[in-house]
Amino acid sequence: MKKLFFCLLLLPLILSCASLPEIKKEAEDTKISDEELPKTVAILPFENKTEEIGIANQVRKAFYNHFSSKPYRDIELSLIDEKIVQLEKTQGKSILEIPSKDICQALGCDGLVYGRVIDYKKIYAVAYSQLGIEAEVWMINAKTGKEIFRLKDSVRYHEGGIPLSPLSAVMTAISTAMNIRDIQQVRMINELCYKLNEKIPSPTAVFEQRPVIKEVLTNAKDSPFGKGKVIQVGAEGDKGMVATFDIGNFKKGIPMKETQPGIYIGEYVVMPGDNVKEAPIIVSLKKPLGYETQWIDLSGFVTIDTTPPPQVTGLKVKGFHDRIEISWQALKNVPDLKGYKILRSESPLTGFKEIGLTEFNFFEDKTAEQGKVYYYRVVAFDTARNESEIQDAKRASLATKEPQIISGIIEKDKVLSGNYIVKDTLSIPEGVTLKIEPETRIIFSEKASLQVRGKLVIEAKDCPVEFIPMENKNWRGIIVDGGYIKIDGFRIKKAETALMLKSSEGIIENGIITDCDIGVSVSGIPSPLIKNLTISGSKTAVSLSKTDSSIYMSNILQNETGIKVSGFSGEIKDNNIYDNNINIDSETPLKISPNYLGSINIEEMKLKNIQLSNVYDSRVPEGKVVNAITNPYLTLSQEERKKKATEFVIEAGNYFRQRNYGKAVSLFEEALKAQPSPEIYYYIALCYQEMKEEEKALKYLREGVEKFPKDSTLQRSLGLIYYQIGKEEEAKKLFEEVLKLNPEDRQVRFLIERLTSK
Repeated sequence: MKKLFFCLLLLPLILSCASLPEIKKEAEDTKISDEELPKTVAILPFENKTEEIGIANQVRKAFYNHFSSKPYRDIELSLIDEKIVQLEKTQGKSILEIPSKDICQALGCDGLVYGRVIDYKKIYAVAYSQLGIEAEVWMINAKTGKEIFRLKDSVRYHEGGIPLSPLSAVMTAISTAMNIRDIQQVRMINELCYKLNEKIPSPTAVFEQRPVIKEVLTNAKDSPFGKGKVIQVGAEGDKGMVATFDIGNFKKGIPMKETQPGIYIGEYVVMPGDNVKEAPIIVSLKKPLGYETQWIDLSGFVTIDTTPPPQVTGLKVKGFHDRIEISWQALKNVPDLKGYKILRSESPLTGFKEIGLTEFNFFEDKTAEQGKVYYYRVVAFDTARNESEIQDAKRASLATKEPQIISGIIEKDKVLSGNYIVKDTLSIPEGVTLKIEPETRIIFSEKASLQVRGKLVIEAKDCPVEFIPMENKNWRGIIVDGGYIKIDGFRIKKAETALMLKSSEGIIENGIITDCDIGVSVSGIPSPLIKNLTISGSKTAVSLSKTDSSIYMSNILQNETGIKVSGFSGEIKDNNIYDNNINIDSETPLKISPNYLGSINIEEMKLKNIQLSNVYDSRVPEGKVVNAITNPYLTLSQEERKKKATEFVIEAGNYFRQRNYGKAVSLFEEALKAQPSPEIYYYIALCYQEMKEEEKALKYLREGVEKFPKDSTLQRSLGLIYYQIGKEEEAKKLFEEVLKLNPEDRQVRFLIERLTSK
């Protein structure tokens, strides 16, 4: 119901500030005789003289919808388009270059309607909107070659939009798909085509007057529709008619009920086995014993998808003392996969309830209670909310086994499996190998450590080994001094130095290190290979001193210092190193390979003594290697930068008003380099929204909120986007910040109340 809430919030504003549409007046029509008018008319494709892609086709369909109620014989648009393709291919000319007589002969008509969209404007800025469109149509009598009429008209909406029509009010009350801005655009195009058709002369006493359809609204934008979902269609037109709607050729003649005089509502509930891709919705209004009128919905095509994803396989569950871990094989080659739903019950066959959703193939149940047995299932679901078949449930409970206490020197090769407590120092001398089995947990008391001069081996990629503190107090960590380490799949938490590696060989991969003073410290030669680590929440994530170690494909984020370097001759490549106070700090100048460093602008990478020429433009592995760029305005004075930014903003504003958002956003981004401001971030996000690049809009809003946390407009805009895409917790936090900055924001207060009451 989120979109409905926005409709209800904006309705008072729309009703209070709506102005009547501006309509360009035409001179009185010249009287045209029936003999001059054709009987069968084809509406040819309209020309598009604007930069708005697809607008000419929308206007043509809307014009056809209104024209179909006039007493002409009209030809279906799809048939016209098919014949035109053949005609253009045969004659080797554009349809505009082919004589009207030849066109009519091919189409079986005696009249043609040509049209062009001359101007189109669409500007949205928070509660304000400006919409405008202008078009021209003319009719040719193919028998005489004479132009019967030529009409030009325009419609403009200002100041928040237009009042809701009776149909709009009904549909927004029953549908989650009705969006005020979408309604504005559809109604503007319909208004224009209605005005044009009102001026078109009609033959007298040739055919019975057809029913009139004024408006059609649907929830087509909710596509794809899965099993049990409802396709809703509303129409406004002549009262007392028989109304039906079609979903392309998939379903015909679905009945619609007249709920108010002239207001018709119909629904189709998607059934198992229904599947259709991009089908148009066509509404028909028919006199009980007479002609009918058809109307093609302009808001989009309908896709019905009731085919579920494949069954989830490889389900595993494992109980620990504080959680139960659930894992499974990730589904591949399922393009519309949305995620996985985790179900739990205390009975093996019934009573399963959803406890979580995830996009990954791993989940932790931290709500399990000691002494209870649980059964788990995982189902995959797609964008249409179709769910895969369930599998046999897996049983698990929290571990209750008391851990063993272990310390001192390990005299011979040993394997650890289970739960252990290390109270002092556990040592592996030269010539001895310690192997730790998957899912083993080792708890260290304060100042305890694992010291390795021999070999430490872990092969637990899918079921990691845990090294954690007792009572949340820092332990010393794993110290490898002249030994060998090969660990694959581990988690280390709250250590002074999680991994201290002194002149040691080996491979360290697929690990998570959090909340340490130092995550990984490497010194001396030989040195291990480090890859696929995630290190966060530490004072220094990685320290490299007089070593040739190499670090690949790792995520180093949210630390005070990402990587600290001194006397380093190895390689730092293909990592994600970002969101640290300092990403890389080198004692002496150091050249590094491409990594993702949070930006492609060198000045924003948080580097010290680092030289680079290439970086990733987004996180590895999705990002691409691009040239790093530098800010050309850094050498200017503050006053000069301010002047430069103002020049860019003025020029960008001109392009913005012309709806040239690509040019506008490039200039706004230059202004941002010269001198950042909340307003520039806001307009950059607005440009990207208009260009349907939501991720970039979100990126700039997040960046703007981070740099200007006291700006309520940025906080509010980001919160509204989060709310619209379903990230309600993030939206609520931002809305709460907005109210601290602007307690009088009634819309945000209303949304917080809605989120809190759920």
